[in-house]
Amino acid sequence: MYIARSDWQHGVAVWWYAGVVSDEEWEETFAHRRELCARSQGMPFRPSVLLVTGTEPMPNALRRRQLCEVQDHPHYNPYIACVNRDPRQPGITTALRWVRGRPNWDESTFLTIDQGIAWLEEKRGGRLPALRLLTANVRRLVAAQAQSRA
Repeated sequence: MYIARSDWQHGVAVWWYAGVVSDEEWEETFAHRRELCARSQGMPFRPSVLLVTGTEPMPNALRRRQLCEVQDHPHYNPYIACVNRDPRQPGITTALRWVRGRPNWDESTFLTIDQGIAWLEEKRGGRLPALRLLTANVRRLVAAQAQSRA
């Protein structure tokens, strides 16, 4: 499952992955990253993205390549706070960065959403109430979907 919400007026987005991500959802992921590239050119600040993942499987080789292609765009330059509950993920992310080299964007990995938001606010130099509101809304959507599956 992939749920995304953005407020480009304030330059913030939440991209939340939980469980298996379908092919349609991967296409949404790429569309959201392309939109970020297009919109970031006119922003007076770098976009801030809270990316939340869990223990879902890593994307396959095709999807990883597609992600690299989208993210290699010169206007893809957000601050990305990756929040991951899988203890293996920070090591995987570090290994991928080592192989790939320095990206255009600034990214760090956290264990909690609060830590991720605090880092994004530090990077942007102030509170991000629009990001906090989006995050609360997405959390409710994720909880509702989890309950409907149970």
